[in-house]
Amino acid sequence: MNLFKMMQTGEGIEHLEEHLLNLDSEFRFKCRRCGKCCIHQETIIFNARDIYNIAKKKGMTVQEVVNAYTEAYIGRNSHIPIVHLLSNGPKGACPLLENGRCSVHNCKPTVCALFPLGRVIIGEKFGEPIEDLDNLQVKYMLNEHSCGSAKRVNTVRSWLAKFGIPEHDEFYLLWNKVLMSLTPAIMKLEEAKVSEPVLSMFWDAIYQTLYLQYDTNQEFMPQFQVAADKLLRLSEEIMKAQPPAHQEA
Repeated sequence: MNLFKMMQTGEGIEHLEEHLLNLDSEFRFKCRRCGKCCIHQETIIFNARDIYNIAKKKGMTVQEVVNAYTEAYIGRNSHIPIVHLLSNGPKGACPLLENGRCSVHNCKPTVCALFPLGRVIIGEKFGEPIEDLDNLQVKYMLNEHSCGSAKRVNTVRSWLAKFGIPEHDEFYLLWNKVLMSLTPAIMKLEEAKVSEPVLSMFWDAIYQTLYLQYDTNQEFMPQFQVAADKLLRLSEEIMKAQPPAHQEA
C-alpha cells in the first residue's frame, strides 16, 4: 500500500485499517543495498529530530542542514510549513549519499529508517475524528516496494530496534499533537481572511520554532518540549480569539 499517495489523495483510505500492523506483526524484507530507495524520492519528509540528528552527525548547524539538503513549502492539507528532502542532479539522488552510500546511515531520516514500513497516527477509535490529542496511537503498515528480498522475517518491533526508534516514541506523539493543533489554528486564520503578510508572519514563526531553534550541543528532547509548548500555546490562543469583523465595502 502506498501510504504517501493515500494521504495525498485519500484514495483507498477506507481500507487502511485492514493493513495496520502492531509491534509484533511480521513482514518479510531484507535490504540488498541496491540504492533504489535513494533516488527519485520526493516524499522524504523531515521532522525536527531528523534535522537535529543529521546536523549533529555532520558537525553542522540545523540551519546549515536545512539550507543544504531540504526545501520548505506550505502543506496543502496541513496548512503549515513542511520540510522535505531535495534530490540532487539528473538522477535525482539523495544529497546525503557519499560514494553511493548513506552518509548518515545510523541517524537517517525516520521515513528512510522505517522503510518499507510507514506509520500513522490514529485516535482511540479508528476512522473517527481525532479529538483527544493527548491519547494518540501509533500504528504501522507495509508500504509498496520494488526492492529488497523476502528472505528475512522481521517484526515491527525488531525493525524499530534496528534503527533505535523507540517503541513508544514520545517525540513522534508530541510532534503530531503539535501539528494537529496548528492545522485548525492556521485554517481559522485563513477562513477569517487575515492579510497575506499576517499569515506569512505566523508561518515563519511556526517554521522557525518547529524546525530551526535547536542547539546540537544540547539534548534534543528538552529543546523540542520548549518549542512544542510555545506552539501549542499559539494554537490555543488563535482558536480562542474572536475572528476580526468583516468591514463593509
